[in-house]
Amino acid sequence: MYENNYNYVEVPGEGKDKKKDNKVGRTVAMLLAVAIVGGASGFGGAYLQNSIASDDQPAASASSDNAQQTSDSAETPAVTSSSSSSDTSGNVVNTLLNTSPSDGNLTTKQIVEKVSPSVVGVHSSFTTSSGTSTGTGTGIILSDDGYIITNAHVVQTEVSEYVSNNNNSGRYGSNPFSGGGDIFDYFFGGSGIGGSYQKKLRQADTVKIVLSTDEDTEYEAEIVGADENSDLAVLKINAEALDLIPAEFGDSNQLTMGDKAVAIGYPLGLGLSTSEGIVSGLNRTLNVELSSGGSASMTLIQTDAAINPGNSGGPLINGNGQVIGITSSKLVDSSVEGLGFAIPISDAMPLISDLMNKGYVTNTTPQIGITGSDINSAIMRYYNLPVDKGVMVVSVSEGSGAEAAGISAGDVIVAADGKDITSMDELTAAKKGKAIGDTMVLKLARADGNVDVTLTLTGEDDQKPEAEVSSN
Repeated sequence: MYENNYNYVEVPGEGKDKKKDNKVGRTVAMLLAVAIVGGASGFGGAYLQNSIASDDQPAASASSDNAQQTSDSAETPAVTSSSSSSDTSGNVVNTLLNTSPSDGNLTTKQIVEKVSPSVVGVHSSFTTSSGTSTGTGTGIILSDDGYIITNAHVVQTEVSEYVSNNNNSGRYGSNPFSGGGDIFDYFFGGSGIGGSYQKKLRQADTVKIVLSTDEDTEYEAEIVGADENSDLAVLKINAEALDLIPAEFGDSNQLTMGDKAVAIGYPLGLGLSTSEGIVSGLNRTLNVELSSGGSASMTLIQTDAAINPGNSGGPLINGNGQVIGITSSKLVDSSVEGLGFAIPISDAMPLISDLMNKGYVTNTTPQIGITGSDINSAIMRYYNLPVDKGVMVVSVSEGSGAEAAGISAGDVIVAADGKDITSMDELTAAKKGKAIGDTMVLKLARADGNVDVTLTLTGEDDQKPEAEVSSN
């Protein structure tokens, strides 16, 4: 029996087999040496377990792939544990050094090495009435012939422009309607007094691309197409003399919460950077305000990987080094840390294909076919409208369901499918759950009374539908 300060270890056959005594002593000494030098108590425990598990089993040694054998005759069997009998000693070392994930995925370093050549910087320049502004973002190489994916807001900007009515000569201080004409045409047809500031979406005047493999050279890019609703854009550069490396794309529908997520991009103008996290959530729905009015509902991937201004348009990558999302700092709340979002790549690809082939996204959202403006009591009195709540129709799209139903500029929409309407947002919400070809009933307020119209919601390339009109 051997005694130390902690416990007693009973050695079978004490005094009968000196070889066993020596073997245990060597093993304990070996374990203490490992613990002192490297602090690797787990490895020492595994070594001890395998050393004394069987009288016939030779001791195992851990070595890296390039370690030299110290003896030609010594065997190096696999290190075994209670959960697996197939790990080699080299794998044990790799696991201890955290250089080989247990699930078979790539390390963060390997992901960055694989994907970085497919990431580009995007620099946009805008000229407005107030001067010149610039924007930066990130892009993903889609194909070796020069197609690049990014966010629409990287190559578009919202501007407020003052639109004046030019035909107001001699009208100040007099009744502008004394000569006849329509009040609505006066204020919205371009002949009224004064003007107004209007929000518009403007594309960049110039877009330049910087390859992560050659950050000293800029390449002119063409905006093939951009879609504000999905926040996606496709660019094109001349790749004739370039050796572009397209990214590998995965299936975002296969993601689960807790999966590895790596973001690569050009945040805050600091140069190519990477951040690591996990997939924090799936199918997150956010409503994004649009420059053209209203809002768009987006279904997104949530991640705690850092996504900052400049990351927009860059890749969110899974553990296999595949792009599974397109990050967007536009969707990040700056007051909250660890909350970033990305557009799922499986949802984005059909839209990207539309942008490449047509320059715009096929409109699968059912449309009434109008542009409108919210009204209140002040606007009602100013324009002599019959009601003080609702949506005033400013224009009607040609070939739309609204045109076929007889809706015209100046009508006020006060209800949809029996529900009161007081804003464009409420009118948009009334279409939720409907598809192209479905019908809805709108109540219109006119000077001669209210009218109900039934219209068919339309989409791209639809034929002009028939409509029913009835009076209250």
